[in-house]
Amino acid sequence: MHHKKKLGQHFLVDQNIINKLVKYIAPHQNDIVLEIGPGDGALSKAIIPLIRKFYLIEKDKDLLNELNFLFDENPNGTIINCDILGFDFSSIQEKLRVIGNLPYNISTEIIFMICKIRNITDIHFMLQKEVVDRIISNPNTKTYGRLSVMTQAYFYTTKLFDISENVFMPKPKVKSSFIRLLPKEFIFDDNYHEKIFYNIVKKAFEGRRKMIRSSLNEYFNEKDFDIIQIDAKKRAENLNIDDYLLLSRYVNKN
Repeated sequence: MHHKKKLGQHFLVDQNIINKLVKYIAPHQNDIVLEIGPGDGALSKAIIPLIRKFYLIEKDKDLLNELNFLFDENPNGTIINCDILGFDFSSIQEKLRVIGNLPYNISTEIIFMICKIRNITDIHFMLQKEVVDRIISNPNTKTYGRLSVMTQAYFYTTKLFDISENVFMPKPKVKSSFIRLLPKEFIFDDNYHEKIFYNIVKKAFEGRRKMIRSSLNEYFNEKDFDIIQIDAKKRAENLNIDDYLLLSRYVNKN
């Protein structure tokens, strides 16, 4: 299988790891699964006979014919040739389980996009280990950032296990990890509150080294921080999700 470097392709070739992934995903006969970037179908082949229906989103046209063999395992499926970042999830009404071995170069963009999608039951992603460590990170640590706050605002996050670079072809330069994301109930008061939360978190971490009285000065003055009871001398990485919810709720109400 010829891989395309510009698409960040690394194909899974180790059957033991594939079996382990399937065990953690635990597919069920009534499941509808959407896989992002199935590549040559190594994981798809193991999952598809066990489920009701599948959608595969694959950007590389050259792989489409390769993936047609999967319809022998389960005729009730669809292969869609597009970039996942341009895919309209609202075109699928069913509840989806989402899986994927995400390309390193766009993995964080995919995570940010998938936060807004409401018809997902759960997500299992293979990601660069560094990205997973950032997702599950806690406040007051170097790895805690915008990705941590946004993902944890929408999902319960669990790192399942690390994956050696030796199970891929070609071998990537970095280790991977397997993560499970379970959607939370909508934590915002309304859609506008959600939008403000997004903007405040983005702004805070753009000025990561600044105190929030400086990085968030277009939203708050010193008196506002006193009313909200959040220390204006704190930096973005010192605030937890509840703090960001309080800040954005204050702007939403005022």
